[in-house]
Amino acid sequence: MSATEGKPIIIWTILVYDRSATDRFPLKQKTYRFNYDRATESEAQEVIRLCSHESRDEIPITDIEGSERWTIQLNINTGTVKQILKYRHLFDNISDESNLFADASNARGILNMNLWPDSYIEDENQQAISWVQMMDEESVRKYGKVAIILDHPESILCYGPAEPIRPEEWHPADSGLVVQLLDVYDQLIKSRWIKSPFKVTLIDKVMRQAILPIREDCRAIIVLFRQLYSKDSTDDLFNRCCIIHNCHCPPEHCARWWIAHYRTQFNKFLEKTVRNPFLKTTLPARRYLDAIAYGTKLIHASSKKDETEADLDNILAANNEKVVMIGYHDILQTLLVYVSMTIPVLRQNVTHWIRDLNWPVSGIPKGRDLFGA
Repeated sequence: MSATEGKPIIIWTILVYDRSATDRFPLKQKTYRFNYDRATESEAQEVIRLCSHESRDEIPITDIEGSERWTIQLNINTGTVKQILKYRHLFDNISDESNLFADASNARGILNMNLWPDSYIEDENQQAISWVQMMDEESVRKYGKVAIILDHPESILCYGPAEPIRPEEWHPADSGLVVQLLDVYDQLIKSRWIKSPFKVTLIDKVMRQAILPIREDCRAIIVLFRQLYSKDSTDDLFNRCCIIHNCHCPPEHCARWWIAHYRTQFNKFLEKTVRNPFLKTTLPARRYLDAIAYGTKLIHASSKKDETEADLDNILAANNEKVVMIGYHDILQTLLVYVSMTIPVLRQNVTHWIRDLNWPVSGIPKGRDLFGA
């Protein structure tokens, strides 16, 4: 009996940075197939689970012939690189693609390993190499210096903390704002909300299934996000911290450009029309967020902005409620990505200014731990 009988064929395509090649880019691709003969049954079942998009809470949906099915899903990466790499040794390189689907007639379908394209790369010796390591090697080889790579803050951290300028313009309250930003970010990435499933399925525009964070988990993060993006002078936390940092980061240090870039992207995204194929709206992202937060009276008993309730009515008139909410979560997650690109850089530089250079800091806010650590 074939090892794959009744089981899926599992394929893993790995990007390869080959130092021996004359042209190292574009990256080569090597295709691997899971070898059931070398795996225990428990190992095989775990790899199948890591490759599958399906949630254990999901209800099977039977499609009607000829129906139009839309599935909207956030956080689709079901396995982390660390989890999957435990089973890397059980995948065999298939150099001849004609052998890739051997025994396919006895197999139960085909699964592909779900990793973001640049999240795992190997070199010519099948050793893992990070995207930053690879680009640094190329940059040093061609230009004599390490690379700065967008969306990889570690490429900025390797330049070390910035030696600050204008110390006379630093105020203890500035440190308090940065600490507040770091605290808000830490709460968001540790929240139950970010770890929740986000999935909506419609068939012929009729809601058939929705798996979304529970109401309490959503409420817990809305006020935190509002601190980040609200243009209220007492909020606008992300912009204010970026301005503080760049006031003291010297122009020649790459961290200043990095922070300015992601601040610009953050603000541009908020002012642009929401672009999602599943969501019917002409509102910019900021007004969409306000429509949910203020139009539902979640933030204030009476909205300060007359337009928010009208915006919410228009959104709900054109879209299913669950689609409205997954659109809302999608905007918040995008904002969090922009913020996350700056946090390691802000943390490194401001920590250096405070701890190593003894710049003054504000005291810990009273009652900070009243709601728990």
